Amino acid sequence: MWGESSAVFTHEPPHEETGVLELGIGIGGTKSVAKRQYHEGAFKIIRPHYLDDSGQVYYTIANPGGGYVGGDVYRMEVEVEPDASVLLTDQSAAKVYRTPDDYVVQNVEFTLHGNAVMEYIPDQLILYREADFRQQITVNMDAESQLFMSDIVTPGWSPDGRMFLYEQAHLRNVVRVDGKLAVVDNVRIEPTKELFNDVKESFLGQHTHFATAICIDPNMTPELLEKVRDAVRNSLEGKGTASASVTETEVPGFVLRGVADWTEDLMRIIKAAANVVRAETRGQGPIDLRQY
Repeated sequence: MWGESSAVFTHEPPHEETGVLELGIGIGGTKSVAKRQYHEGAFKIIRPHYLDDSGQVYYTIANPGGGYVGGDVYRMEVEVEPDASVLLTDQSAAKVYRTPDDYVVQNVEFTLHGNAVMEYIPDQLILYREADFRQQITVNMDAESQLFMSDIVTPGWSPDGRMFLYEQAHLRNVVRVDGKLAVVDNVRIEPTKELFNDVKESFLGQHTHFATAICIDPNMTPELLEKVRDAVRNSLEGKGTASASVTETEVPGFVLRGVADWTEDLMRIIKAAANVVRAETRGQGPIDLRQY
């Protein structure tokens, strides 16, 4: 977003992977189950739960190391078979500490087949002073599949109380539907660059936190999109200075962007949008992220 430094989601030379998670979701009987599961290093996955009677499996990712440090490399791959449904979150906020000598890379790949359902709603990403975090999420999905994924980025605490002391937050989301490029969402913030000082007063509407949600769903209609917008508007009323917008995508779906000063406000906005989609398209109740 700011500056012209190279956009990389790898290290050169390549680093050893700090954490790996591979998960394959399919149907077992009447519910979704893990057909394939592998984790290594600083990624763990907590045993599955079922939060309603839809058969959707709920997984929580844990990072026993407690946070990300310079030079870390994380890789996550999730594949969902036809008829299967998964809700994925993490156990707590992802914290990126000072990375003065090297940056953190995380590459995530979601593959959805047929009428698969994938909901990925992690806790916030906290970037502390001198943190440099680069993440790319790549989604390859069939036109019948349903995707809802989100992220929240917040600046971490600093001794002098100042905000935006992290080096870089680069979040790139790429979605392909039936092999064709459908969405590219590229957010890049470099607060320490000189250009940032010129726009700091108006940046994010003078808010400190921002969020993105991407929904690609074949069931999205103009009427459903308006219900999503109404839900987002209702989630904002009387709840402080947070603001958000919902933009329709060329393929059936939308991108939501929100800004606020509190993580709770942004999570409420994200859930409001997700809850409408899941209720109207699958008859599921509201999301309840029980992080065991």
